[in-house]
Amino acid sequence: MLLPPQTGGLGTNDHKINKFNTEMIVTICSFVLITIIGLVAMAIDKLRKKHSPWRIPTFAFLGLSLIGASLGILLGMLMFRHKLNTKWMTIGVPVILVAQIIAVILLYEKIMI
Repeated sequence: MLLPPQTGGLGTNDHKINKFNTEMIVTICSFVLITIIGLVAMAIDKLRKKHSPWRIPTFAFLGLSLIGASLGILLGMLMFRHKLNTKWMTIGVPVILVAQIIAVILLYEKIMI
């Protein structure tokens, strides 16, 4: 037996809530993935500093920071004590991270209004 669709009540906006939750989950998963990529990149560069002449350029780290890996790169800098004497990294990565946090807060407020 088919039931008629509900009209009014609490269930009318459920599809919007489910879509928002799905988008949030995808966004959080991609943020975690890019953070891990940044952290692993710092670890690889630290290992190569000791054992190989080929290194990851500083501007590659800054590029990764711009696309969202700034938290992972900053954690990698502190955990591995790597690139701490490079001004581009010690100033640039935290500034990019703060800018990204502000952007996320502003976007979240705009979405929730």
